[in-house]
Amino acid sequence: METVNDHTLFEKLVRRFDPHARLKSHRRLPGGYSADVTVLELEAGDGTSRKLIHRLHGDVDLQQNPNVAADEFRVLQLTHAAGMATPAPVYLDATDPLFPTPSLVLEYAKGDTDLNPEDPAAYVVEMARELARIHRMDTASRDLSFLLRVEDDCASAIGRPSGSPGVTAGERELLEVLAPRWPLPRGNAPVLLHGDYWPGNTLWQDGCLTAVIDWEDTRRGDPLFDVSNARFEILMLFGAEAMSLFTGHYESLNPVEFGCLPWWDVYTALRVVNKLDFLATATRDESLIRSDHRWFVEQAHGRMGSCVSTHRPTK
Repeated sequence: METVNDHTLFEKLVRRFDPHARLKSHRRLPGGYSADVTVLELEAGDGTSRKLIHRLHGDVDLQQNPNVAADEFRVLQLTHAAGMATPAPVYLDATDPLFPTPSLVLEYAKGDTDLNPEDPAAYVVEMARELARIHRMDTASRDLSFLLRVEDDCASAIGRPSGSPGVTAGERELLEVLAPRWPLPRGNAPVLLHGDYWPGNTLWQDGCLTAVIDWEDTRRGDPLFDVSNARFEILMLFGAEAMSLFTGHYESLNPVEFGCLPWWDVYTALRVVNKLDFLATATRDESLIRSDHRWFVEQAHGRMGSCVSTHRPTK
């Protein structure tokens, strides 16, 4: 239950970035698996209303990246300035933070999550279009060295011996496919990655994608990481045909090297193999999720031979 102290704390936060505004109300949004998300409704000094989002990351995010709030804030500065469909960052509360850990304030993005669109084909095409825009964003003049590298995540996951304690049978099967081809052939130049690009992290209004949200998993690395993650989630929600449509449309807009997509698909399968029960819904029980996961691995395994370098070694 929210208390007077909660309101007082958010009032102090608002005064840090807008001394003339008054906090009218605050309400915590449900869910919050990776972060506590609170809607702040303000009255500006000129009497106009303003709605903001406060994000306070949880233990899982902080364990993966202690600088997660600052990284997410900097990435949103970059993407919003480049015209991407991302919320505008407002304030990073990192110096003498009011909350137990640094947090950030964003503009409220219009739209709602839509996991049951009227036209799934148009929906996944628009998702592909926005992901391609993110990956094509000009970052040559930007320093992305502060971001974690997805390749380091891969090396850590794949470096575990398949027979070591704590490795599940599901993980062991997939590690035996991934490890022999790691490290991957030099292929795509690293880009800014969302890190968890799927329908649940998009907002929609009148059939149009209005925002890509929740950038706490942002990384830099091979664009196929994001593509593969989206493919798996689209398969779970809309089926194989929608997954193929998404992939083909993305490739038409951003024709990067796709030879190692099967490897990334197996890596995506590894990342979720111990969480398949969590993905189950009222309409798709765990048995269906596991069946789709198995199919996703099999289709990737059958194309794994395409993951070969197309570059000649530098003399």
